[in-house]
Amino acid sequence: MFKKTNNQIKFYQVKRFNSGFTLIETLVAIMMVSIAFLGIYSATAKYAQQTKQIKDIYVASLLGQEGIEIVRNIRDGNWTLGTGNSDDGLTSCSGCSGQTNGCMAQYDDTSLSAYDSTKYLYIDDGNSFYKYIASPSGSDVKTNYRRQICIDSGSDVLHVTVNVFWTGGRQTIIKEDLYNWKW
Repeated sequence: MFKKTNNQIKFYQVKRFNSGFTLIETLVAIMMVSIAFLGIYSATAKYAQQTKQIKDIYVASLLGQEGIEIVRNIRDGNWTLGTGNSDDGLTSCSGCSGQTNGCMAQYDDTSLSAYDSTKYLYIDDGNSFYKYIASPSGSDVKTNYRRQICIDSGSDVLHVTVNVFWTGGRQTIIKEDLYNWKW
């Protein structure tokens, strides 16, 4: 660098400092980046956990609705076949208390069987339907879901309650009243 004064040029030596990061600056930068990545990882893990919980609730709701549809099909089958009352085979599912009593059924059942709290539903490998008995080939996937069907009959109405239980003590309850529509 130079400075011009009185027609003279004077040279000044410019002192240059080596630029760069000190050890402390580097450590602070690494710490800040680590905190940012930790926050992102934590948010992602929480999102994954909530997504699984929402999926479990959704599947349990669908299994509960399927239980109601099974009862509706049995009731309608009784009417169609003229086997007597529409609630034949359905009144044995009354008096549910907690995870005892009640009935269970799978999508292709034409009758209800006694509820067994030790039996879990399986996903049929062939058609992806839920069922209680695993295939002999052993390729079905055991789920964490159990379904209890409870039916209380009133005059011209069946009060159907389906409880779906799964691991972690979680439960979804679906209720519907099926009215006697046959006059």
